[in-house]
Amino acid sequence: MADKTPKPPKPEWALTGRERKALRAEAAGGRAPRRRWPWVILLVVLAAGGFFYAKSTGLLPAPEAEPAAETAPEATEAPAREVVMQLLPRELTTVERSTLRETIRMTGSLDPVRQLGIPAEVGGRVDTVKKREGDAAVEGETLVQIDLDTLRNQLEQSRATADATRAQLEYARSELARTQSLVDRGVATSATLDSSSANVQQLRASLAALEKQVATAELSLKKATITAPFTGMIAEREVDPGAYVSPGTPLMTLVDITELELEGALPVVYAPRIRTGQTVEINVDGFGDRSFTGEVERIAPVAASGTRMLPIYATIDNPDGILRGGMFASGQLILDSKDDVIGVPVDALRKDDEGEYVLKRDGDRVIRQPVTVARMWDRGRTAEISEGLTEGDTIVATPLERLQPDMKISVVEG
Repeated sequence: MADKTPKPPKPEWALTGRERKALRAEAAGGRAPRRRWPWVILLVVLAAGGFFYAKSTGLLPAPEAEPAAETAPEATEAPAREVVMQLLPRELTTVERSTLRETIRMTGSLDPVRQLGIPAEVGGRVDTVKKREGDAAVEGETLVQIDLDTLRNQLEQSRATADATRAQLEYARSELARTQSLVDRGVATSATLDSSSANVQQLRASLAALEKQVATAELSLKKATITAPFTGMIAEREVDPGAYVSPGTPLMTLVDITELELEGALPVVYAPRIRTGQTVEINVDGFGDRSFTGEVERIAPVAASGTRMLPIYATIDNPDGILRGGMFASGQLILDSKDDVIGVPVDALRKDDEGEYVLKRDGDRVIRQPVTVARMWDRGRTAEISEGLTEGDTIVATPLERLQPDMKISVVEG
């Protein structure tokens, strides 16, 4: 329960101004003055709330901006820093005149233009074999020797038989002449004359047959010595000394690798542009970047069945014999070429409303250089420029979208 004991009065010197007014009012028989500050605070809060509500709902117009007071002259703004594009040396190219070509890729294997399997032309025992695989052979050099004794005996027998028949023919002719004389004198009959004439004709035919046998025996004796029909190398050896062979038995394979043939195939759509004499440049496995040159020798009349590919045959000179048959080669057939012209990578070309142009280096900047394109080469990778560039100009060779005409550049090492 609250304490109701009246508090002792304060001394005069401890009273506040409001307490003094209240004591004077009580002494005069009136009421003590009321506190007004809560009401003032309430009015201020209400006024502030109304102001913010009116401003948020757009009921109050925006206050006009007061004119800015005159100030000292503004300081000059610093100029914007110019962008410098950094380029690598490989992104630039120097224009020069060269030979432009239109090519098509081709692949195939290399085979000797001349290769021959040498068979035996006579039967007999192989006496000697003078070459092995990889040996060189000169035209006319002996490769294989078949035993000659049997063949010599056959030749001598054929000659003896022919000589005997020749002697019989001479005797029959003399008998025919004597019979003819007797018939003319009426001593012999015509039947005897006919018999002598028939005998002469029979012996003449037999002698002709025997003379052919002699020629055959002589040829067989000659063919028993197998020689190289052309200069080349032995690719295969099929027999060894002591073997018995018959006509047609394979003995050796001789190849000439001084000239090789590349058999390739190209899409038949290129047929109107392919002709004999066109140049072929090839690379061969094992020779790195070294290239070899040949020319189209033959073109097949029809495309390969089911492939729509046209076989072509190109000859490759190989005088030093470093290329070998069976090697795989890949290269390109030159369909067309043009000398002493300016060509640029197609990536260097740009186009806008004014036409085609390139970015040409001019000191430390690149400028727009209009160009005229004559035609495209190398399957669309190189553009021939007929106007706008001269030999020695340096241009941007890669498509850099951020690089624009009149921009400053700096070439840095990559």
